Amino acid sequence: MGDDVGKERAKDRVQAVKYDAQRGQVELIKEYPEEKWLWNKDFHPIAISKRTWDWYTYAAIWFGMTFIVPSWSLASVGLVFGLGTWDSLLAIFLGNAIVLIPMIIESHAGARYGLAEPQLARTRWGIYGAIFPSWIRAVIGAGWWGIESYIMTEAAVGIYAILAHKLDIIQTLVDKGIANPFTLSIAFPQIFWITFALIIIFQLLLLYFSPVPEAQPALKWFARSAAPLVLLGFITIWIYFMTHANWHYTKAIISPTISGPSYWIAWLAFLNANIAYWATMAISMPDYTRFAKSQFAQTVGQIPMPLMMLAVGILGVMTTGAIMHLYHRTIWDPILVSTLYLPTGLAIFLNVIFLLATFSVNVFANTVGPAYDFANTFPRYLTWFRGVLIVVLVSIALGAWTFYGNAYGYLYSWLLTYGGLLGSVEGIIIFDYALIRRFKFDITDVFWSRGRFRYWRGINPAAFITFAIVEFIIYAPFIPYHSIIFSNSWLISFALSGIIYTPLMVYWVIPKYQPVLRGSIWKEGYLSDEVRQIFNVKSK
Repeated sequence: MGDDVGKERAKDRVQAVKYDAQRGQVELIKEYPEEKWLWNKDFHPIAISKRTWDWYTYAAIWFGMTFIVPSWSLASVGLVFGLGTWDSLLAIFLGNAIVLIPMIIESHAGARYGLAEPQLARTRWGIYGAIFPSWIRAVIGAGWWGIESYIMTEAAVGIYAILAHKLDIIQTLVDKGIANPFTLSIAFPQIFWITFALIIIFQLLLLYFSPVPEAQPALKWFARSAAPLVLLGFITIWIYFMTHANWHYTKAIISPTISGPSYWIAWLAFLNANIAYWATMAISMPDYTRFAKSQFAQTVGQIPMPLMMLAVGILGVMTTGAIMHLYHRTIWDPILVSTLYLPTGLAIFLNVIFLLATFSVNVFANTVGPAYDFANTFPRYLTWFRGVLIVVLVSIALGAWTFYGNAYGYLYSWLLTYGGLLGSVEGIIIFDYALIRRFKFDITDVFWSRGRFRYWRGINPAAFITFAIVEFIIYAPFIPYHSIIFSNSWLISFALSGIIYTPLMVYWVIPKYQPVLRGSIWKEGYLSDEVRQIFNVKSK
């Protein structure tokens, strides 16, 4: 069964764990160097005394992540699909409020146990099966790495077009209806792709000679200043176009151009895209909340996120509406807008801001985590920088910027596609942690090769069977009403995963592989005697 390996290990489950009831946090006070594939000092839970991040820290993290170019682009895409201003803003707020729920629940595990996500994943996927969701997260992160590199190239080529007095070439394409992130690459293909390659090389050189894990102060200082600079750029663009629209807000508010079933399919697709936008962070937040001083800190610090995204949405959607009124064009790319319509000095300044800030986001949000995910697969052979090289190679092979370049690709081919994957991963997380285990599990077994999370040869069959069934339903084109299912990819995959995973665990996996767990999903959940003792839970 892969359960107890002796009385000493059984005692460890209680004696090696300290529970601070006042803070609601658990600390693992024993190390397991003998488990070479499952434990090292980086993987070990953060000591309670070192969990010092307050709510302001998490609010600042989200401020830095929300005010970025792709957030503006996503907010404005709703108008391209025929949604109105108010419809788009409602979907933006609801989508981010919905994804906040699993995000805070998953963050709870990081804050309670001091564990990062790759180690937490072992509780539901198995000690070796946990590599699979880490790969999913890493590949999607690599995709975003490519998109952000593309955005940096856009900003650089936009500056070139301004200085070379070649805006007429861009205007000709816009007049033909080519008004999206592809416009600059079509206008100057040779310059664009050479610049793209140089930007990738520059990032690799910087990461090699100044690796982020070594806490380079200059990079971290700039990361903190990037978001305010981008917000300044967004507000500047908004003020410029609202001024040209004589501050007639009604002219910047667009009514829906579609109705009936087409409207609801588009609105639900836009809602799910907004959920999927931060679905990667819903999984990854334990990497940050393992440093939280309390559940209050991580929860209160993250609650403003939907409001921050709504703020970006208001700026983006109203500016795009004003542009539609002024120029009769739907231009949802802020870099193209800045390059083409703003005064020369201001346009160059904003493009420089967008370039540098996007670089900062790319380093910290899309490089560090995915590089660790790939490197942790074979830690004996892969250093962090080798993980970075894999991230870059995967990003080039994936070519996610080809999806970002047009509204349909950004929404359907990118966000809704990976939303179906992450919805299932998150459904398994939430139903396992919150419903089946009631936020309590044997932390020692996370690091034991023959502990309670070994399941079947190191993988949890319930998780893999659930994932396979759900993804078949989401992506099989011959499934009835497939367009409706795919437009709701995150919501459906999340709900279906919980419906399938829960009975598989309750009626098969727990009785077969974790028979020491007793309880019910209707009462206190499934807990071992050791967990009951640690948390002082009385049997009912």
